Amino acid sequence: MQKRFYLLLLSVIIAGLACKKEGVRIYADENAPAPAPITKYNVTNTPGGAIITYTVPDDPNLLYVKAVYNANEQIKREAKTSYFGDTLIVAGFGDTLPHIVKLYTVGRNEKASAPVEVTVNPLLPPVWTAKRSLDFRATFGGVVVIYQNPAEAPITYFIMQDTTGNGTWKTVNVYTSAAISGAVTARGFDTIPQKFAVYCKDRWGNKSDTLTATLKPIFETPIDKAPFKEVSLPSDNNIGHTWSGLSLRNMTFLWNNVWNTDNDCFHTKTSVALMPAWFTFDMGYKTALSRFKLYHRSGTSGAYVGGDPKVFEIYGSNNPNPDGSWDSSWELLGQFTSIKPTPGNTVSAEDRTFASVNGEDFDMPPGIPAVRFLRFKILQTWGGFTYFYISELSFWGARQ
Repeated sequence: MQKRFYLLLLSVIIAGLACKKEGVRIYADENAPAPAPITKYNVTNTPGGAIITYTVPDDPNLLYVKAVYNANEQIKREAKTSYFGDTLIVAGFGDTLPHIVKLYTVGRNEKASAPVEVTVNPLLPPVWTAKRSLDFRATFGGVVVIYQNPAEAPITYFIMQDTTGNGTWKTVNVYTSAAISGAVTARGFDTIPQKFAVYCKDRWGNKSDTLTATLKPIFETPIDKAPFKEVSLPSDNNIGHTWSGLSLRNMTFLWNNVWNTDNDCFHTKTSVALMPAWFTFDMGYKTALSRFKLYHRSGTSGAYVGGDPKVFEIYGSNNPNPDGSWDSSWELLGQFTSIKPTPGNTVSAEDRTFASVNGEDFDMPPGIPAVRFLRFKILQTWGGFTYFYISELSFWGARQ
């Protein structure tokens, strides 16, 4: 009896599926005509693209609307939206010339209507806006490209060096970012005049022209971290945290030349709810600093989340008051903000490589005094936490 019941239930299900399948056949009738074309369209031009709105025909066979266009000489693109929508976005143009976009309505049987040709006139593409904003100059040990990217579009910046002085170009840094502004550097060059170049490229393959300049990198040398040692002043937050049986993650991890690991970092105690928070160390010698790298902690609890420093200040002194006060012995050397290369809250693989593998570069303001003692003051962490962690600090400049 039970077996007969299940056989009957199975036959009902199969019959139901057959009915549904038959229904699909009706809507996907190969003999049905193509839908009527779209009507009453409107174009709003955007940087490198356009937004096209339209009215769809009242046709039960309509499945979607598509746009077909040539974004550039190499790339033919399509954009689609279902029959529920009335808007298509076309993108990827590399100029501001008029472009023809063909709009088709497509039925459930994939028959397409006759095209409606729409002319779009893209505004200046983001790749060109970024290129025109470039400030290309010499910096410590190399060159820096300062950019503006108001569209927050993914842009790749290519820095090149003429290795022979006769047009033998070599790419020395490639950096992709959708940040609204920022800087990309190429370092490690001799302090003699030499030719450098930079150009921009977007995700569609559109490329700007190349900006070239003869620049003389500013002299600097890596600062030996062997003499560095912790200074414990009243009110400093310098007590290390521990987890999973590890030793205290104290300040000495900042200068042990190990980074891109989750556990090797200076990590303050989670039980100490203190923000702003600061710590102090002795470089061993009076030093004129030119720049530094901050290597963010790696792992899921590392870069651009949790206790990762976002906004911080650096103070210098040659004779700090032992009472830990912020008196005249401390001079503000600079305020710094960490910038994540990609927008949004998601931390990408590119972000992690930039922060934890390569280290984030910061230039010190010109004209600051030579100092022996540094005091880092963390003003804000990426996750709003009241404790912080840093994997490594490396400095460049000149000992005195």
